Amino acid sequence: MLTFYDAPVSGNTYKVRLLLAQLALPHERIVLDIVGGKVRTPEYRQVNPFGRVPYIVEDGFGLAESNAILQYLARGSRLLPPGAREHALVQQWMFFEQNQVELSIGLPRVWKKFGIEQHPSVLEHYQPRALAALKVLERHLAKHDWFVGGAYSVADIALFAYTHMAPEAGRDLAKFPAVSGWLERVREQPGWLALE
Repeated sequence: MLTFYDAPVSGNTYKVRLLLAQLALPHERIVLDIVGGKVRTPEYRQVNPFGRVPYIVEDGFGLAESNAILQYLARGSRLLPPGAREHALVQQWMFFEQNQVELSIGLPRVWKKFGIEQHPSVLEHYQPRALAALKVLERHLAKHDWFVGGAYSVADIALFAYTHMAPEAGRDLAKFPAVSGWLERVREQPGWLALE
């Protein structure tokens, strides 16, 4: 049985939750309060030495990092293209998501959501980065319905998580019509699951 350690506030755990729903994979879900520090307890660190979520355990095999989990769980499914080049493109977009989208949208979202004060210069640092990341997505989606191979994949799931949260980070998506259209296409996919 697959065990999934989740925290509803996290965009990274949302990715895994969405994939599990869309592939209808049976699992046990354990919800942890990351704000309350439940991922830092000695008990959880015995399960997951990284002390973070998401985390999965399947038959004694543990795996951290949301995008690694997505690729592992999607293996052999319609959501992970089998070709070497398509797989490399999936990884390209997933690395971009972690290095650009999550960083520039995810962090400001958390700060706003939980009222964590930041020096104005910190917020100013992330604003152009978020805009640049959204422009990259917009340019790609102006020419393609999906990120890889003309079909919905784990690359779309990874990018959807924090991109659709951009308004919570103070980013107006109305200026990005191709991104907005893509967000709607993702929401129309079978098994789509809203953020809790």
